[in-house]
Amino acid sequence: MSKYDRDIEEKLSDYIDALNNEEESEILESDNDPELDKLMATVRLVRTLREPAMPEEGYPQRLAQAVAAKVIQEKQVGFEQGVKSTQKASKRFLPMAALAASLLIVVLANYLGLFKQDVVYAMEKAVAQLSNYHGILEIRSKNAAGEEWMVSQVEIWSEDDKYAIKTVDGTTIINNGQQKWQISHEKKEVAMLPLLPDPGRSNFDLQDEARRALKYPHTVVGSELVSGRETTKLAISPPGGKEYYLWVDKESNLPIQLQTAMQNALQTTYTYIKFEPNTGINPEIFAYQVPEGYQILENNPGQLVATIEEAVAISGITPILPAQAPNRIIAFPDRMVLDYGNTTIMETLSQGDFELLANASLGTAGGGPLEVWWERLRWRQNGIEIQVEGEQRIALASQIAEDLSLPDSNEDLLSQAQVQVAVDKEMVEADQKQVDRGSSPWQLDPLQVSLTFVNLKVSPEGIQGEPEIPILSFKLVQNNSAQAVVEVADGPIKRVYLKRLLRQDETGIWSVVGYDPR
Repeated sequence: MSKYDRDIEEKLSDYIDALNNEEESEILESDNDPELDKLMATVRLVRTLREPAMPEEGYPQRLAQAVAAKVIQEKQVGFEQGVKSTQKASKRFLPMAALAASLLIVVLANYLGLFKQDVVYAMEKAVAQLSNYHGILEIRSKNAAGEEWMVSQVEIWSEDDKYAIKTVDGTTIINNGQQKWQISHEKKEVAMLPLLPDPGRSNFDLQDEARRALKYPHTVVGSELVSGRETTKLAISPPGGKEYYLWVDKESNLPIQLQTAMQNALQTTYTYIKFEPNTGINPEIFAYQVPEGYQILENNPGQLVATIEEAVAISGITPILPAQAPNRIIAFPDRMVLDYGNTTIMETLSQGDFELLANASLGTAGGGPLEVWWERLRWRQNGIEIQVEGEQRIALASQIAEDLSLPDSNEDLLSQAQVQVAVDKEMVEADQKQVDRGSSPWQLDPLQVSLTFVNLKVSPEGIQGEPEIPILSFKLVQNNSAQAVVEVADGPIKRVYLKRLLRQDETGIWSVVGYDPR
């Protein structure tokens, strides 16, 4: 290969890399080579092609070889005719034809995989760029016998922080970012609902599904037609859990169908039988309007106020505020909610003991315990119970509690155990699946797991009636989401060491892996 051809190959490789990285290539500005221009045009064309259905194995290679042979043959004919300009071009073009053929072989042999991006990353990007959508979501269930039926069908409009959900009977829940209400045409009622905090809009949340698919192991298992749309079918495998499926629209890269695993002999499928992303939505859908003759029911929906002073007057709470100002303030007679778009802060007066959720991780804040549960932080500080939930939770919580300390899941809490406990992995996997089905939820609680373990040491024949060592004797002292330590006030064991062996999040069960005898 001549130096010219090597230079061309290197430049073409750099150009492909630039396209893959979505960068502007310097080659376009610095070169004026017709042959290179043709090859770059071919590369750009190939990059825009959709993945084709190949007729049979070996077809890409044969096609590329045929194209290269045809190009060489045409150049050879020109050479034999004695045209000098063609002779000169042939000497230069033959290596170029081979290079083009090689490029075509690589591209087609990989089914145009040269520029293919992981479908899950593409889905995450598409969901992040989604400004609004309108669709009809159908929910169907199937039992272990294969019998299938439709559970419900809802129409959904979503735009920024606004949404409307309409059921088949016409009942509609609307949140326009300023108010939230439910219209019941059957009862002729408009019920005002709390604006914040706001639970999930549906069991098939596009952002949540994109996040889970990115978090868990996943594989592409095929392509299917769903509601008239070409989709990529993903199998997603939560560690220790059952596989479930997600279908991603090839055109929009958005998820349009979700099928849960079979749990308790029941499987649910959520399908957007109609889905319109980034479309025009009539703003009247989100307008607060009470139909004539309808009764308005108010159940402490809260009041949107302009200043903290107004919120204090309504709630009776003097809040502990972060440095960052909220977008909105909603005041209730017994609490105050600060809205930051993707994050909310709720503050109430502390009452009674601070009870931690059973499967929450532990940190410190405000001089006391910090509960870490999914995307929520909760603690008490200066007589106020504070709950921060959402994407900015850590940044905002740090502005309120300067001593905020989150648990470190990499910290080794188990090495000090005096006695190691062998664990049957197959049994743990079976227990995890059982919990995923909704049975034995106590295995998500390190205190309950410790109670069972210790009392079985006291009564190996089994626990009859009330356990000899009561739950009040057990105290969770450390939990970093992956490992936990429980202290026991009475009995033959003074400390229990636990670990989430399969799944290190709130859905993972705990197993005893060690203990300290008293």
